[in-house]
Amino acid sequence: MAEPEAAVNLDADRAIMAFIRESRRAQDLPRVGAFVLLLSSVTRLRFLNYAMPDDGADPDDAEVSALVAAFRAADRMPRVEFLPSVAPAVEARLTAHGWTVDDRLPLMTCTAATVRDLRVPGSVVVEAPADDAALLEMARLQHDVFDDPEPADQRTVTRLRGSLSRGGHALIAKDIESKEVVGAARSGPAAGGATEVVGVAVAPSHRRRGFAGAMASALARRGLDSGLATVFLEAAPGADGAYRHAGFLRTSTSVHISLTSDADA
Repeated sequence: MAEPEAAVNLDADRAIMAFIRESRRAQDLPRVGAFVLLLSSVTRLRFLNYAMPDDGADPDDAEVSALVAAFRAADRMPRVEFLPSVAPAVEARLTAHGWTVDDRLPLMTCTAATVRDLRVPGSVVVEAPADDAALLEMARLQHDVFDDPEPADQRTVTRLRGSLSRGGHALIAKDIESKEVVGAARSGPAAGGATEVVGVAVAPSHRRRGFAGAMASALARRGLDSGLATVFLEAAPGADGAYRHAGFLRTSTSVHISLTSDADA
């Protein structure tokens, strides 16, 4: 059963948005009005191509039109991810122009007071990827699970290495008998006392055994033990229970909204 909607912690939401902006500041991201654009040049995967509004954004018709034009120029589907608590006007402004809400996902946070150390089932070992070959296996699993239209290759490994070199962490779950990578997860470089757990993927053959929660727990523990105040993630539909077991609590909702009349990405 999904966790009921929690009372929104506006201060926490603002801190999370500040982390996201801080963690991407070095990328010199382009802006359109009150939106910053996070566009990937290497994949059309929708999760890696979106815009994020400023706190309190209230875009007018011209800003929305310019935002759509920027996505079309990049050959990407117009898409925005945001927290309604910090940008309450955005959804109505976009839906008035034909945008539709794709998901309302639980935003879950974990702190030193809530984190739980979960035991990994005995048939699998969870460890950091030891070399580029393991990183490539990890990336291939994530691409398959998330339906990334681009293949995982050495460029993918290079990008993962870059994140790790800046302080990010990665974990893989490896089947002890087959040596196959059956799970993967990572956390980004910390900023502002927080980090985000992303890319949690488990092979269909190994789901519902607690691997997702165990990997999230291990990444949260690592971040919190290093002095971070908060570790957060967006839970996929129906997956929030796994993260509750790891000590993540639903503190808000993340809205994903897109202009689906454009070509799918």
